[in-house]
Amino acid sequence: MDVFFDTNVISELFRTRPTQPVVEFIWRCEKPWISVAVFHELTFGLERLADSARRTRLGLFLDQLRGQFRGRTIDVDLAIAESAGAMRGTAVRQGWVLSEMDSLIAATAAARSAQLATRNTRNFERLGIPLIDPWRR
Repeated sequence: MDVFFDTNVISELFRTRPTQPVVEFIWRCEKPWISVAVFHELTFGLERLADSARRTRLGLFLDQLRGQFRGRTIDVDLAIAESAGAMRGTAVRQGWVLSEMDSLIAATAAARSAQLATRNTRNFERLGIPLIDPWRR
């Protein structure tokens, strides 16, 4: 089964001291996938940084990430967009909140019948997609 990385999994690699079990999990995954929504979230984080040295470092990290995930980054197409909208609508109807980006990431993983690796399992557990928490392995 394919594995999709949520933004928090990728972000762990940018930390000064990444959590070792998460790093080991990432390197054990043979061909992980990510959604273009992850690049949206990482670029948003980059643009918010006031520290120019950190911005430069994160920019270089993003460049490297684009190369590493070339051919394994899934675009949001009509089916994924509609699936994400349906997930958000169901969440609202059931009385909980699912963010736009989380819904796009979840719908992308679901479209590939993949497991979603995330620290925020609570954000996704009601969606019926298989989850992995690398922080708890």
